Amino acid sequence: GTSRATIKPGDIRYKDINGDLVVDAKDYSVIGRALPIHTGGFTNNFSYKGIDLNVFFQWSYGNNILNANRLIFEGTNTPYTNQFASFSDRWSDTNPSNTVFRAGGGGPTAYSSRVIEDGSFLRLKTVSMGYNLTDKLLQKGRIKSGRIYLSAQNLKTWTKYSGSDPEVSVRNSILTPGFDYSAYPRALLVTMGLNASF
Repeated sequence: GTSRATIKPGDIRYKDINGDLVVDAKDYSVIGRALPIHTGGFTNNFSYKGIDLNVFFQWSYGNNILNANRLIFEGTNTPYTNQFASFSDRWSDTNPSNTVFRAGGGGPTAYSSRVIEDGSFLRLKTVSMGYNLTDKLLQKGRIKSGRIYLSAQNLKTWTKYSGSDPEVSVRNSILTPGFDYSAYPRALLVTMGLNASF
């Protein structure tokens, strides 16, 4: 384990919260809020000369995410592991960084405020555009009604979260929301189609 005798420059530092001059499990504290203060969305429909457009935004505000990816990929002691690009700015004799500890200086793999991030986001969730075919076009094809459409989901997300998707929880429990470790981000989905009745 890490003791005062083995501490080196560039090692990660944990705060002695209870003031007993020992950093241990008694210094654990609540360091984040996994549940958002509020979530919501708004949608709007537009139409003009047979063209219709639907736009849907969703948001989440006031929650934190535990980015466990950073525990492993930003300076871990685990050998043969790829690292995030931020690890190139790690502490060294020639680069006394205060943001990323030295190689191997992570101490125990412990959750800390270093890996708690703001999970608030605004997402352009859905954009759908359609065109109702005119009577003139319908008569040529002997079609009663017709509509062509193009729809896309998860187009853009605005967030300060450094992970791939702020709407994440890989733990299968409602008691552990906002935990990110190798989660797949929401995919961009594009759909095209034609509705017709004869």
